[in-house]
Order: sequence, then structure tokens, then C-alpha cells
Amino acid sequence: MVKANNEHGIESYVASWGPSAGSRMQALFYEDLPRLGQPPAGTYLVSDLERLSDAERQLAVQVRDTLSRAGPEVRLLNDPSRVLGRYDLLRVLYDGRENSYRAVRASAPLPSLRYPVLIKQANEHGHALPVLLHDPGELAKALRYLRIRGHRLSELLVVEFCDTSSGTGIFRKYSAFIVGERILPRHLIFSRHWNAKRLGPMDPGQEREQREYLERNPHETWLRRLFKVAGIDYGRIDYGLLGDAPQVWEINTNPTVHRMTPRLTSAFEAIDCAPASDTTFPLRVDPALLRTLQREKTGQSLRLAVERTVDHLFSTRPARRVVRVIRLCLPNPWYPMPRPASDRELGGADTQASVRGVPAP
Repeated sequence: MVKANNEHGIESYVASWGPSAGSRMQALFYEDLPRLGQPPAGTYLVSDLERLSDAERQLAVQVRDTLSRAGPEVRLLNDPSRVLGRYDLLRVLYDGRENSYRAVRASAPLPSLRYPVLIKQANEHGHALPVLLHDPGELAKALRYLRIRGHRLSELLVVEFCDTSSGTGIFRKYSAFIVGERILPRHLIFSRHWNAKRLGPMDPGQEREQREYLERNPHETWLRRLFKVAGIDYGRIDYGLLGDAPQVWEINTNPTVHRMTPRLTSAFEAIDCAPASDTTFPLRVDPALLRTLQREKTGQSLRLAVERTVDHLFSTRPARRVVRVIRLCLPNPWYPMPRPASDRELGGADTQASVRGVPAP
């Protein structure tokens, strides 16, 4: 199960696995679930859970409850009633002293944060603003800017920056999959910028370090325990090391899978539940929940339109006039945030913003 606007993460794999496109794996959209009627037997990966609204998660729970009564002809990975959302996961990890940094909701009274901080979306991957904010004034200005763009404070997280470069200027981002019972290391990215996104050129030492990570799977025991804490049976974790202590950045229950790999294919084979018959199961969704979902859809479309309009206005010269009007409507002075630098301007394809004082490669 996946959101319709996020199928790209696994669509190439869906098209590759099996004798024909979609013959072994199919994408089932949350948006289509209310009209599905009779879901078939098989294995279901309940994904994109961290992107779901409260109503969408209720829908996922209703569907899973229906399928869970089907017996051995249905296998389910990721229980939406157990999987921790991004904020809950980071809070549990900080309270349990797994993570050394805090994440707080932007709508709550902000405690004495350790700066710099960054702003992330609670229900989306990536950053609401890909820049580091170094004091309360910059944070307040950034939050005002995001509110103008249509973001709700309740949907934003303020996250303390955790510097895992160990003073070397090189950041390492580790990623690993869980597929059923299997832990599969995926990649190790090296970057001179904190927001590492893509694999880039490596020196011989880094190539050797990455190869050892993929072959030895050195954090398997910790990863298995961490996925269990998060309630996740299928997904990918991104993390770093602060000294010897792993620091979790996020877990993606709909990770990007661009190409077939033997280990990942073997893991999918292991969880495949081939139905013995064409059995289907009647699915009924609460009408009140359907109405709530429709209202959410309308509100999301409106917020997206506002965000695009504001972005367009601030990309044109008359934007200064708009700023003067906006300032009249706000209780405090407000100034637009600077546009985040592009990858090209930063000089690296794996970067969106650099840490102050760390040179670009």
C-alpha cells in the first residue's frame, strides 16, 4: 500500500519483478482503498505510514484489521496501529538515550534548544527548509516564513542538529533495510555537507569502508532491535554515528528501490505469500471516515496552491510589495527567508545546504 503521489519509490521494482510488469508485485494506492471492495489474498507491505494523516492512518488500520482475519492466505508487514510516527520515534529514542538530540513540535512551547536547529516536516521526508538555524531569531523568522507558505506548525518539527562529522568535516550516512526478518545494509554515503543525499566519488579508503559495511553488516543486532522499537517490519533506516553511538535520522516505510539486487530480491521471495486460491475479503470503510478523508484532500490541495503561489510571488521582483502587505497582517516584523542554495550553487549533487564553516568540496 502506497500513496498515489509516492509510487515512484518502488515502481521500477514493481515493473521488474516477475515475468511481466506487475505479475509478482502491484502498487495498491491508499486513495483507492475505499473503492477496493474485495482485496485479494497475498502479502501486503503497508508503507508510507509516516506520510499519512490521522484519518489516512485510521483507514490503514481498518484495512489491516479486515485482512488480518483472513488467516494464513494473507501476510501483513507493518501494523499501522503499532508503527511509530517520526515525532514519536525521535521522542522515544531521545527519552531512552538512544539519540543525543531532541525533536519538538513547532506548535508546542519551544524549550531551551541546543542550536543550531533545523525544521523538518512531521509527515514527509526531507526538510521544510534545508538550512541550519543558529539562534531563536532565525528560527522564529523561518517558522513565520513557513506559515506564510501554508504550513501548519503542528505539522513541523524543530530538530537539534547532531554533528556526526567528529571534527573531520566528513559526514557519513548509513542506510539499511528490514524486509521481514532480514536486515540488509544498503549504502554508506560520504559528504562534506550534513544533508547527504546521493552517493558520490569516494577515495580508496572510503570505498573500502563502504564495502566492509555492506559485507559485514556490523550494526545488525542494533538495527534489529531498533526496528522492533519502531514497530516496523519493512522499511529503510538512515542513521549516523556519534563516536560509537548510532544516531537515528529517520525510518522510511516506502524506501526508494531503483533496481533489482540479489539480496533484496531474495528477501522479497522469503516474505511472498502465494495464495492457494482466488479468495477475496469484503472491505467496508466507515462513511464518517470517508467524509473526513475528503475534507483532508480538499485542505491539502488548498495548502499546496497557497505554497506554490507564495513561492511564485517571492521569485518575482514585485515581491517587496507583497512583503509590505504581509507585515501589516502579522503581529511581529517578518522578512522572507533567503532562498536555499541549489545543488549546483553548492557544488555538489548530494547536498542541499552546508554547515557553517565547512567548505564545499
